[in-house]
Formats: sequence, C-alpha cells, structure tokens
Amino acid sequence: MRKLAIAAFSFSAAIFAANYIFSREGALYAALVCALAGAAVLGVRLKSLRGLVIAAFAAAIGFGVFAVHYDLTVKKAHAIAGETRELSFVLLESPHMYESYTSVEARLDEKGLPRLKCILYDYDGRIGDLSGGDRISAKVKPAAADLRYGVHTDRYNARDVYLTATIKGEIRLTGRRVSFSSLASAAAERIAARAEKVFDGKTAPFVKALLIGDKKDIYDDDALYVSLSRAGLMHVVAVSGMHVSYLVAFLQFLLGRGKRSSLLCILLVWAFVAVSGMSPAAARAAFMQTMLLSAPLFERENDPITSLAAALAFLLLCNPFAAAGISLQLSFAAMLGIVLLAERIQELLMPSVEKGPAKKLLKVFVGIVSCSLSVMVFTLPITAAYFGYVAVLSPLTNLLCLWAVPFCFAGAIAACALSWVPLLGKLLVFLVSLLVRYFLLVCRQISSIGFCAVYLTGWVSSAWIVLFYLSVAAVFLLKLKPRLRLIIPLATAIVALLVSHAALSLYYSSAKGTVTAIDVGQGQCIAVMSGKNAVLIDCGSTSYADYNAGDSAAAYLKSSGIDRLDAVIFTHLHEDHANGYERLANLIEIEKVIIPTDVDNEDRLLWDSVSCAVAHGTDVKRASGDEMERYGEIRLLLLSTEGQGEENERCMPVIASVGEYDVIITGDAPASREKELVRRADLSGIEALVVGHHGSKSSSCEEYLSAVSGKTAIISVGKNSYGLPAPEVLERLGSLRYTVFRTDKDGSVEIRIDG
Repeated sequence: MRKLAIAAFSFSAAIFAANYIFSREGALYAALVCALAGAAVLGVRLKSLRGLVIAAFAAAIGFGVFAVHYDLTVKKAHAIAGETRELSFVLLESPHMYESYTSVEARLDEKGLPRLKCILYDYDGRIGDLSGGDRISAKVKPAAADLRYGVHTDRYNARDVYLTATIKGEIRLTGRRVSFSSLASAAAERIAARAEKVFDGKTAPFVKALLIGDKKDIYDDDALYVSLSRAGLMHVVAVSGMHVSYLVAFLQFLLGRGKRSSLLCILLVWAFVAVSGMSPAAARAAFMQTMLLSAPLFERENDPITSLAAALAFLLLCNPFAAAGISLQLSFAAMLGIVLLAERIQELLMPSVEKGPAKKLLKVFVGIVSCSLSVMVFTLPITAAYFGYVAVLSPLTNLLCLWAVPFCFAGAIAACALSWVPLLGKLLVFLVSLLVRYFLLVCRQISSIGFCAVYLTGWVSSAWIVLFYLSVAAVFLLKLKPRLRLIIPLATAIVALLVSHAALSLYYSSAKGTVTAIDVGQGQCIAVMSGKNAVLIDCGSTSYADYNAGDSAAAYLKSSGIDRLDAVIFTHLHEDHANGYERLANLIEIEKVIIPTDVDNEDRLLWDSVSCAVAHGTDVKRASGDEMERYGEIRLLLLSTEGQGEENERCMPVIASVGEYDVIITGDAPASREKELVRRADLSGIEALVVGHHGSKSSSCEEYLSAVSGKTAIISVGKNSYGLPAPEVLERLGSLRYTVFRTDKDGSVEIRIDG
C-alpha cells in the first residue's frame, strides 16, 4: 500500500506541475529528467532508495501522460477550430435553455476527426426539443475551449471539454446513438422531474441538488445561492463523498453486509455518480468507497491515504487537466484534512464524559465540528483564492444542519420511489420537506449574520493565509500541550483577521475618500467611498457565464470596511453594467438604487433590478438627470439622459466628487453624447475620467478628451473579443498625455484622495 501511495502522489504531483508550471514541451523534458534520475538511483541498488525510484518513474509517467493527452485533445481541437463548417455531433444530454441562448454537451462524431467533447451554443432556439443520444448535423463555428478572447483558460478542459461551437445554420437530426452518458443524463432528468412533481417549489431545488447534483434552480434563485454559500453549506448540494457515504450506508442498511452486498454497492455507487454528472468530487468518493468495499474481498486492509492517492491518480489519468478544476482541488483538500486531522481534533475537543448515551451523542456533535475544522485547514486557501471569502461560521452551520442531511437524502429517495403509495408517500414528502425547510431556514439565519463570511482581497488574503499556516507549522514543531496545538492556530487566525481588517479600515478612513474601478472583467463597476459613505456606479460583467460582478464588488467593499451602500447608480442597463445588481443586493445592504428614466420599460434588467430592490426594501428612483445626490462628502451630479437612438446614446453620465476631486463616468455614451457634454457642461475641473464604452473607438472623441483638464484615464475592461480597448483610443489618450490605467492589466484601479 505504501508503494502505491508514493507512486500515486508522485504521478499526481507531476500532473499538477505540468498544469501550472510547464508547457507541453516542458512536460516532455521533465519526464525525461525524472526517468533519467530514476534510472540513476535504480543503479545504486540500495533498498532505502526504492521509494525515490518509484517516485521518479511515477513522476516521469505523469509528465508523459500530460503531454500525450495534450496532443490527443487540445492540439487536435486547435486543428479543428476556425472556419465555419458542417459537422456532426452526438448529444450527451438534453439541452439547457437560458434566457438568451441554449447550450448542450455533445461529442464530435465526424469521420476522420477525434471524438472530442464539445459544448454547442444555439442563440436561435433550434435545439431545445432535442435529447441525449440524438445525432445531429449542423453548420457550426468551432473554437478551441482552452482559449477565451485569445487568453488561456482551464475552465473547459478541466471538465474534459475541448471545443466550443456556435450553431450558425439549420440543424438536421440524422439518427440516435445511445451512450452511457446519454442514458445517465436521461435517468437524471427523470429523477429531477419526479422530485419537481413530488416536492413543492421551495424544497424541490434543494432535493434535486442533493440527489443528482442539479444546482441550476439554486443558481437561478440568487438569494438561496448566497445563503448557502455564506453559511458554508454549498458542499451539501454538490454531490461528493458525503453523498456517496450516505448512499453506501443506506444500501448496507437495506442489503446488509457481505461480499455480495459489497459488490452490489460498488455497482450502484458508480451508477449514482454517473447519474449525478461524474463530478471529480463524486468520482473520487466512488473510487475510495470501491477500495474500502473491495478491501475485505481481497483480504487487504484499506488505507485511507493510499485510497486518496490512488483516487487522485485515477482521475488525473483520465483527464490530466482536471487538476486545474476547483471541484477536484476542494474535494481532495477537504478529504486530506479529514484523513490527517479530524480524529486528532476530535480527541482534543472531546471532554471527559462517562460512558453512556450522553457521550455517544456528544461524540457525534464533536465529530461534526472536528470534520468541519479539519476540512477548512486545507480548503481555506483555495476558497480564499477562488471566491475571495471564507465562511468562518461553517463549523456552526455544519453542527446545526449536517445531522439532517442523511435523513433528507435517504428520505428523498424513498419519497420519490414510494410517492405513488397514497398515505406513505405523502408522509415521507411531508417529513423530508420539514427537514429541508429547517436546513434552509438555518442557512438564511446564519448568512444574515454580518461576520459569517470574512472577505479577503489583495495582500490581506495572502498575509492572513501565510500567517495561519506558519502558526500551524510552529505548534506541531514545538512540544506544546495537545489543546494548545488547536487553540494557538485558531487564536492566531482570529487575531490576524481582526488586525488586518482594522488596518484596512484605518487606511480607508484616514483618506478623504477613494474612487475605485473594481476589476469585474469585461464590464464596469466604479466605487466611490468617503468615511462610512459609499456608492457604486454600475455593477455588471459579461466575462463568464458563472462569473458575477456583484461578488467582486461585495468582496472589495467588505474588505474595505463597507457593509452598506448609500446608493447604486446605473448609467444604463446593459448586461455589462447592471447584471451584478441582484447578487450585490443579496450580499450587502443598499439604501437606494437610481435608474435612468430613458431605460426601455420592457428591458428585462429593469424589472429584475426593480423587483430585487423592492424585495430588499430598497428605494428606487428614476432619474432624468441634471440633479445632485449627496451622501456625506460624496456628491454625484447626474447628467441629462435626453438622448435619441439606442440605449448607449441615452446613457446617464455621472460626475462623482469627493471634496474637490472629480471623476466623470459616461458609461457607454458614444462620441455624439460626449460632444453634447462638452457643449453643456464645464469639464475643465475634472481630474480623472473613466474611459467610455470600455475603450471602444465609438467613444472618447478628441474634443471630449481635450475638454477634461485632468490627465488620469481609467479603462474598465476584461478579456473580450471586441478588440477593446481600441488602438485608436489608446493613441488619442497618449497624444493628450493621459496616464492610462486598465483593469485587465492593473487589476482594480484605486485613486486615493487625501485631505
């Protein structure tokens, strides 16, 4: 077992290094170096060096596997990408319909081309009636999935997807080809449909996510998503090791223990994982459960570390790019913490209690807290880096809620299966619904606590994480009492958080104010702060489907000591300026939202924003411009919206002032509106401007740029396919001697206003 663990961890370490350090060619050189090193050590013939030999050759295999997999997938995808052409695909699932498009996972099924997994996008509603297993032919424009706007991304490859394709013409249904994936997808759809029929609209989203990992309804209900995330319980609705363990326990309760039941459990566990989407977390759990259940069959003792290492190596052998996926990273980091630390923490926390029912019950509760703390040890830096916050009250919410999850899980299975039995089915649905409602109520209450999630950005995040791990290392190196080994790291983490946030609050409160273009990718979000007063001008992004500007804005504000906004002002309601409002409203208190009068009344974002504001008790104001808003030292001059033509031409520019410092934000206003501003307003006292339309050549005319006396220009822009910022705009800014800052290169751009 020890040799397998060494080989598996070395193989996996090489895969991670290939993903984050080496190129494809570099991985080949690294494989050669490791193989030569292993051969050299092998020649020494010392028994004590066997582990090093195994590690070297396993690493060489890992680097080699990465290079070969790259050639078979990414390299071939790049060869296919480019021109629009007729291609055939087999759908692996039923299409997912969204407001503006439909998408579906498919496999390329064209003679002479590799059978790569692809995501098809349809913006004309032509594939909505298809289902998994359908074979189609259509004119599409394929693109390599590892490139987005010319910049490398791991998002799709980590999911084993290597192509994306937009459907450009009519679709022809050419037959059916049933596969294991399409059968699993069909089963998941039936389970989801059954859950929706049996449970009501409040509980069905949670039940579907719990049973098959279908989180679409949870993502659609932003308030529910935020409460689960801030409470630290999103892991409950992401099918993982916990669900697999519950399933095995449920099956063994029904089938008993033995060789036959173990074999049946293994088959059913893998079937469950396939139906739930074969996520890395679920596949890892299924692999480890397989090793656990099969160990007695082969008369071998199961070793958790070896099982974990073998599971990681198995998943990375199937798809080396999965190493870059957050699902795999969080799953294995959590499991490593449980394996290494949960039992030790439980021993430290468990008080001296005489044997009996009280001790058993206490042991269960202490075990839940111990698991939560052990999981946080290794997942903390990952969650901080990816999400910008840490759910510090997750041990409490786990203690209050985790006991109910196995009953919800088993009860939901039974309720769906037996719902046709009149009284029994209704009773099961009622009992499960009660537990689900309790679970969701606790999440809502915990997430409403201001400090339930600590937001970390920039150097604060890095400093806190480094200090925490230094304290963990120190207490284990020093000969301290067992309980101090737990208390000191926790105390260090809490004190470091308090000190860092106090330092940040002092930094911002000592200035007269700040104006910040928050990095939200391809979008715009401008924060103006002075003391405890703060406003946002715009909050939107179109960088990724699963990216939300509201998260970035809330993280920046909260880490700066701001927990409420006086106002959110929209220059106009295009997606890249306004689609983050709902998430923001669920994360931070907003007193007022100001929307231009000239916004189209049929605009979906208008009604979404107004409905969200009303639900949170936020005042809504429709402004026509030429009026002033004041919040402490912050003054906001809302300029006239009287324009003609499309919505960009009816933008509501804003001049934001703190003291004597002025910044003008024009949204996506074109050159015609800029010239109108020059004629109507005195722009000579403005120190800085946010470049219009993310640097588009249709804005930032020379007349406007010359009229602004300041020489600081901020371009809020992200990865995009529009060629922004336009070279012409950069040239104009340069010729007028502007100092240019860009959020795509500089991150969030902060202007500090002193005295």
